[in-house]
Amino acid sequence: MKRWQRMRACGIILVLFTLIMTGMMAAPTCAAIYNFPYPSAENKKGLMAGDGMVEDVLELNINHATFNFPITHMIAYKSERNSSSSYSIKYKGKRYWFRKEHIHAWDAVLKQLKKNNIIVTGILLVDKRSDLKNLIYPSARNKKAGYYMWNMDGKKNQRQIEAAIRFLAKRYTNSKYGRVTGWVVGNEINSASAWNRAGNVSFSQYMDAYARMFERSSDIIHGVYSNARLYIPLDHFWNISFGGSETYRGRECLEAFAARMQRDGYRWNLAYHAYNGDMNQPSITAAQKYGTTDTLDTPIITMKNLGVLTEYIRSRYGTGTRIILSEQGYSSTYMGRSETGLQSDAVALSYYLALADPMVDSFVYYSHLDQTFLKKAGSSYGLWNVSKSDKATSRKPSWSVFKYMDTDLSSLVLDQARRTAQSMTGKQVSATRTMMQGTLTSCGRYKLKKKLAKGWKSLGAVSSLSRSGGSITLRRDPSRNSNVYWGIQKTFKAMNVSSCPRLFLTVRGGRLTSGKTELLVRVFAGSRNVYEASAQIRGSKKQYLVTDLQGWKYSSGITKIQILIKRESGNWKKGAGVVLENIGFR
Repeated sequence: MKRWQRMRACGIILVLFTLIMTGMMAAPTCAAIYNFPYPSAENKKGLMAGDGMVEDVLELNINHATFNFPITHMIAYKSERNSSSSYSIKYKGKRYWFRKEHIHAWDAVLKQLKKNNIIVTGILLVDKRSDLKNLIYPSARNKKAGYYMWNMDGKKNQRQIEAAIRFLAKRYTNSKYGRVTGWVVGNEINSASAWNRAGNVSFSQYMDAYARMFERSSDIIHGVYSNARLYIPLDHFWNISFGGSETYRGRECLEAFAARMQRDGYRWNLAYHAYNGDMNQPSITAAQKYGTTDTLDTPIITMKNLGVLTEYIRSRYGTGTRIILSEQGYSSTYMGRSETGLQSDAVALSYYLALADPMVDSFVYYSHLDQTFLKKAGSSYGLWNVSKSDKATSRKPSWSVFKYMDTDLSSLVLDQARRTAQSMTGKQVSATRTMMQGTLTSCGRYKLKKKLAKGWKSLGAVSSLSRSGGSITLRRDPSRNSNVYWGIQKTFKAMNVSSCPRLFLTVRGGRLTSGKTELLVRVFAGSRNVYEASAQIRGSKKQYLVTDLQGWKYSSGITKIQILIKRESGNWKKGAGVVLENIGFR
């Protein structure tokens, strides 16, 4: 070999060696199945979904949702490894089976979220199942925890986890079953003893194990969807650890992880949980347990000093490293007292603080409903009160605050929260939707100029819909939660009713509740502009109702009308139903 050839060969070898050592070749890219741009949203309002009341989630007009995917729940038992009980995929030469029961339940929610253009971030989790202990990191198998570090041993246990992630990524990037575009790997990895337990290992062993979890997830998911976003999850303990052994400081976890990702050439983002220091105390602006400062040595980072985190990420890792606030909630009780007012204040203020920060892509509230196990610990985070069996019973004041906080509606809570957020951040927060609340009043018999007899579809907890002439008969599905609305919906390209702006309808109820029943009319012009009006339904006698859209400046471009039946009090009677007829404009 000539000298120049030897020099060239040595040079190539040196370059390859350098690339390998710096990690630039550690995350090889191959052609993904999907390459569409990462979706954008109108605002940052989000909620953790999946509690069986997706219709209520949709009424709250969210743009983001998180959704838990416990891998150990979806893996089929031996008796279910057949095509009637499970779906299967072939992965690295072996067939893996996943339970249809769980997959179909997830489909039902995710399809609804996709249909309403909600950006969904999935959370990949492993909890304990007696026949799947080998999926848990070896030194944690005999420990108790909510979730566990995964067993990434390079053998069949790792392949089972990888096959599950591959199945989820393929199913939920294809919009037929819903769409998940972001994935959180694990849960609150700094508070490992409760939420990502690995057992008695050194910090370097722990972070190495987590890095392998993240990197394999990234390889698999980006092989399906090239623009997927993957997130490392941390809670609010920034420079202190909480919970004794097997807990770490959030900042040390993040910096060790980021250095590993840079070495290995992986993209990453941050899913942060900005709870208060005392997680039962709802006030954001009050002095925080453990203390907060506006410097990087702050013990904890909450919504109160969120800018410390976002500026750190921006200056150290760049604006391309995105942040989602994927879990935080505020209790409606504190030290045995009802604090629904403080909860409402905190819900609105935390959203406006997130809205003012350009590094934050979404604010996901936790949780939709109270949870009994958390209530026992003094944490009533939900927007709904619940029964002992965790069924929603009644809305809290925070429900309305959450629904309207991204609109231009004015109220004492919303106006004060906007002013406080502006004072804390020095930035103006603006509404992203318009909302007009009209009246739905009784009227006499009427004739219509523009009839809307056809094209209505059932919506919510409807068990049956039948049509006869211009009448639509609906029956309530008694298997659904009694607080889920039921009704009809019709969509339009852009209907102009500015010359005939009064919307009329006739309703007749049958066997409704022993208390009060509400009929809610919602009119949309795109997704940003909404008109609402409501009235009570009284018994089986016909009611002629009208609402006037004349003062609503978007009446020339109506894209959707919903007519919904909602329980205000009492219990639904067996066979509850309504007849809706003669719907249209004059």
